[in-house]
Amino acid sequence: MSILNQQFPKSMRVVKGDDFTRAIRQGGCAADGTIVVFAIPRAKELEGPTRLGVTIPKKTGNAVVRNQWKRLIRESFRTQRPRIPAGFDLVVRPKKDAILDGSIIRKGLPRLAGKAIQRIR
Repeated sequence: MSILNQQFPKSMRVVKGDDFTRAIRQGGCAADGTIVVFAIPRAKELEGPTRLGVTIPKKTGNAVVRNQWKRLIRESFRTQRPRIPAGFDLVVRPKKDAILDGSIIRKGLPRLAGKAIQRIR
């Protein structure tokens, strides 16, 4: 995979609060013991690559721990983007009391994204 395919530009991020809320309230949801993935189709006029939003509650830990979660989730998305269907907004958050484990996140993110997308179809 080339370096260009592994970038994570702003166009691939969910940044608006309304988009986060819409995905969480109206989208499909799938979870395992570590993360929860919410998925919702992008608007027809905005179709394009799947975007990722990460939300980490303060109960997860201090700023260092929350930033580690964000880095691992973004890295998993960035490196496994070809395995995730295009045209959706994904919002990912850790489960309550989950233990930070990069290998579990890497394995679970594409699988849970697929499950969440199936649940909205």
